Amino acid sequence: MLHTDDIVEEKTTKRQGRLDEAPRIKTDVLRWRVLFSDGGDPLLKYFLKEEELLLIKCPHTDNEEASFVPERGIMG
Repeated sequence: MLHTDDIVEEKTTKRQGRLDEAPRIKTDVLRWRVLFSDGGDPLLKYFLKEEELLLIKCPHTDNEEASFVPERGIMG
């Protein structure tokens, strides 16, 4: 599951950006908002299917170990 602040790539265009909105719990609306880092248009885009995105980097597991992120809580 993708999380806020993950670096992702839109599969169809290969554009990369940062997720600045993602579902946190199962009852959240299933949409992901990506802020693209290439300066092109559109600057941000909503996705309704997680499968449209490819995870490039998760800043929460850079040390190769899962870690607790306080602002996300345990289920984060």
